[in-house]
Amino acid sequence: MPSLGSHLVRARIVAQRLALSEIDRDRGSFYLGATAPDIRVLTRLDREVTHFFRLADLGEQDSVERMFREHPELATPAGLETATSAFIAGYLTHLVLDQSFIGEIYRPSFGQWSAISDDPRSNILDRALQYEMDRLDREDEPVMAEIQQTLAAAVPVRGIPFIEDKFLEEWVTVTESVAGQPADYSRFRRMMVRHIEAAGYDADAVERECADPEALIREAFGIVTPERVQRFWRDAEDQMTERVRTYLK
Repeated sequence: MPSLGSHLVRARIVAQRLALSEIDRDRGSFYLGATAPDIRVLTRLDREVTHFFRLADLGEQDSVERMFREHPELATPAGLETATSAFIAGYLTHLVLDQSFIGEIYRPSFGQWSAISDDPRSNILDRALQYEMDRLDREDEPVMAEIQQTLAAAVPVRGIPFIEDKFLEEWVTVTESVAGQPADYSRFRRMMVRHIEAAGYDADAVERECADPEALIREAFGIVTPERVQRFWRDAEDQMTERVRTYLK
């Protein structure tokens, strides 16, 4: 699924498109919400708890609908704190973007519906593609600096029923740090090692693969072209924008 840099950049695009006071009054909470489904790196809970999506289920799913069904108190912004409604609006962008990526990119290109689904290398290429998508988003340094400054001033949201407050407090620091990461390959090895090892590669092969990130990325783009990635971004941004607009109307 898209990495946190991409989630932040795309959430900003949605905010710019909508220009709604419900978001702009607390853009920091909006950005925190846009990253918060991945807070499981702190909580160590199963992905489904925060994403409301079952990866093993190949049928139709709507993660936003499921979240509101399980937590109806969040479904209507009226009556919620400004920070909470902005946080949930951001949260929707993450859920929609991940669900779109699974259906439009991952499953047909690398996962269960792809021609290489049985090849252990498929997950390596998927991760390499995600890394490059994120890196390209980070190349707009003024935008990333703006996001990081907003997060630096953010106050932790409290009272989200499926995330403990202590993790939401820690997440502010984590997300600000993530926003400040450079648009380079310095994190590539750290991100890729366990996926390459899981594919059955020995230590020498792991080092060879990690030593040339651009070779892996070219291989990934041989499956999902840059043009297709751009179409995905356009479609996903439209879907995110409409879902947030509907929530805040």
